[in-house]
Parts: sequence; C-alpha cells; structure tokens
Amino acid sequence: MLKFLKYICQLILSPGNGWEDISHAGEDHKQLIKTRLFPIFGVAAISVFIQMFYDFDLEFVLVLQQAIVIFVQFFLTYFIATLVFAITMPSFVDGEPNEKKYTTVIIYSLAIIALITIFQNCVPVELSLVPYLKIYVAIVLWKSVRYLAIKEQNVKNFVIMAALSIILPPMIINAIFDFIIQ
Repeated sequence: MLKFLKYICQLILSPGNGWEDISHAGEDHKQLIKTRLFPIFGVAAISVFIQMFYDFDLEFVLVLQQAIVIFVQFFLTYFIATLVFAITMPSFVDGEPNEKKYTTVIIYSLAIIALITIFQNCVPVELSLVPYLKIYVAIVLWKSVRYLAIKEQNVKNFVIMAALSIILPPMIINAIFDFIIQ
C-alpha cells in the first residue's frame, strides 16, 4: 500500500515522472484494484463519519447514507470509465490498446479523487477550492498520454474523454443520489 501511495504522491507532485515510474514498476492492474483501489474507496466512504466529530447536528443515518453513496459513486465510476476507455481507446492509439495501462490510469486517477474526497471530509471548514482540486486529475490524465502511447493528434480528444469519464461520473452519481435521498 505504501508503494501505491508513493506513486499517487508522485502523480500529484510530478505527473510525468510518476507515470514513468509506474511504467517501470509494472504492477498487475487486477491486484491493484482488489488490494489498493477498493480499500481507498472504502476509506473515502468511512471518512464521512469524521464529520460527526465537528458537526454535531449530523444524524447517523444521514452520514451512513452519504458513506454508501460515496462508495457506490466511486465503484460505478470505475466501471463506467473502464467501459468508456475500452470503447474509445482504439481510436486514440496506434495498434491495439493496452488494457493493463489504461486500467492503471483509471485506478490512479480515481485514487487521487478518492484522496481529495477524504481530505474534504476530514477538514472541519468548507474550503471553497477543495472541490476544484479534482480538475488537477485532468492534468494527471494529460501527462499519461506518453504512458498510454496516445497519438499526437488525439491528445486533446483523449484528455477530454478521460476527464469526462473519470471526473464527471462521481459528481453526477452524487447529484442523483442527493436528489433521490432528499
């Protein structure tokens, strides 16, 4: 897990170098999903309960619902992004797209968003800039084009597609659940 967090920190501080190191590590993406990504989703969901320490008006049932929503939004986003990448990647790369690599990009991008969510839940004040940190994931995705061997003329379209399939679904799913729950 420490190696995984080290790579996430590298991607945040220097995305280009982070993708190079991830490329050299060659970790199994299926193992990353089971042992790293889903636990981070769980921690992001559980971090909602920290709000009960500084916001005494919160009810346990509402916090539990929000925790479930957070886990479900990340879980669904992983599968939505994987589907979108599987469908669109052949048009962005020369030859056959590397499933291991594009799944790894999805894993690390969602892990960064989950860490932002954890930070957002742990800070007792509403910081207006924190939700916008998710836009930084678009920069991390942009720096992954060499790692994924995206054709030069398709970089802009790839970044738009990747950002829309990784950053947007959690927001939409959260809005849908907020509408249903209220």
